Amino acid sequence: MSEMERLQYVLFERLHRRAPGIDKLDRLWDAAVLLPLVRTEEGICVLFEERAHTLRRQPGEICFPGGKYECSDDGFRTTAVRETCEELGLQPQDITVCGELDCLVTHNGPIIHPFVGMIDDISRITYSKDEVECVFTVPLKELLAQEPERGSVQLADRPGEDFPFELVPQRQRSWRMNKSYYVYFYRWQDKVIWGLTARMLYAFLYRSRKELTEFLTAEARK
Repeated sequence: MSEMERLQYVLFERLHRRAPGIDKLDRLWDAAVLLPLVRTEEGICVLFEERAHTLRRQPGEICFPGGKYECSDDGFRTTAVRETCEELGLQPQDITVCGELDCLVTHNGPIIHPFVGMIDDISRITYSKDEVECVFTVPLKELLAQEPERGSVQLADRPGEDFPFELVPQRQRSWRMNKSYYVYFYRWQDKVIWGLTARMLYAFLYRSRKELTEFLTAEARK
């Protein structure tokens, strides 16, 4: 076996021990959420949570149930279901997971793995008041009919005090604009759904608009 063949063997063995993922050297971490669909007197609705006002992080903001991936979880689907059960007082058998949306790599930490699921009986919800201020639903047909507002956010970077400018003297010391991205906003009564929650909602509605519209039209004819 030649030197290159031996190296090929070593690298093959090393690189095939696990499936490639996302580089997390910048302290990224995984979280999973559930975009829940429920049936109410108004028809099929999307369920949202308002975070408890006593929470230190993002109090009062609108979100989907979810949280951080734990080592004991056997996958992100399990994380989404477990967190939903903890926050809404449900059992795993109360939730039917329909599928997964594209994951979101955020600018400040979590890699979010969103799932779409159905809560079979909304009356079973007994949410945790330590985490949830209230829950509310928005008819799916209303969300499909609404064009969300959007605004842009600009991202910039600036080298820290420990940056070795002597290695790259052409690097500027001031802030440097890199890119911008859109933030979406949905309004419902006195609620504003925005940020990552609105982005996941937008992705779900955009990806499934044709099928959801056809389903709701067929249901209305019955």
